[in-house]
Amino acid sequence: MGRCFKALALFFCFVIVACSSKTDGAQLLLDNARQLYNEGRYDQAKSEIDSIKTLYPKAFDQIRASLALLDSVRRGQDTHTIAICDSLIALHEPKLDSLKKLFVYQRNKEYQEKGFYVPKESATSGPLTFTTLRSGVGEDGQMYLESVFIGSGQKHNKIKVSAKDGLSAESRPVNDDGLNYRFSNLGKQFEIIRFAGEDDNGVAKFIFENTDKPLTLILEGKNKSSYTLSQPVKNAVTRSYRLSMMMQQLDSLKTEKEKSEYKIYYLDKKNANTNEN
Repeated sequence: MGRCFKALALFFCFVIVACSSKTDGAQLLLDNARQLYNEGRYDQAKSEIDSIKTLYPKAFDQIRASLALLDSVRRGQDTHTIAICDSLIALHEPKLDSLKKLFVYQRNKEYQEKGFYVPKESATSGPLTFTTLRSGVGEDGQMYLESVFIGSGQKHNKIKVSAKDGLSAESRPVNDDGLNYRFSNLGKQFEIIRFAGEDDNGVAKFIFENTDKPLTLILEGKNKSSYTLSQPVKNAVTRSYRLSMMMQQLDSLKTEKEKSEYKIYYLDKKNANTNEN
């Protein structure tokens, strides 16, 4: 009987120690998560919280406390994201406004829902008189290149820009109508082919990165011809590229801010419903 009592007592001691050990481990993780939250190390805090449920699934008190802490961690992280976005937006918006002054805003209200920013040196309402490369940026931040050809027999659908060191970038062929035009007048062939988005395929970036070097533009398609890009044309493409990158960056920052604001709104709504119940 005495031996049986001792064995039973040892068993209960083992269970108590084991449970206490598991609870202590969960509490340690919870305390670490709180400390990381207070230090603004939100991702690490979330990792500690995840570990509590994974490693100690029966530490119910700590799991409940960790879930409450998780809401605070998420709020803190989203509040931090909003602050960073606000800071960067305030820094870059004046630069964007200043850069836009080098462009002319153009929009035909009859058939265009959104307009385009066109570099002042290439903005014109007069007739086309020479072969060139034009550029611009839509209100959505997407840049485009327009290959303008005036002559005879060209019919191109692709452009390639190359430097003397052999490096080059080549667009994808554009065969749809869209914003592309071909017509003849007084024995001359006029072609305006637009390359935007994936069709650009890195041509604008190549010009931007090599604007101080001599560059040759090759028109390819049914026939092939080439000419040297002038410095004003390269400068205009470079400005368009910068404007596009800056507009897209600001749009991305504003989107991130809106996402974080919505997450905080969702948390507030969830907590309000919890308190009502």
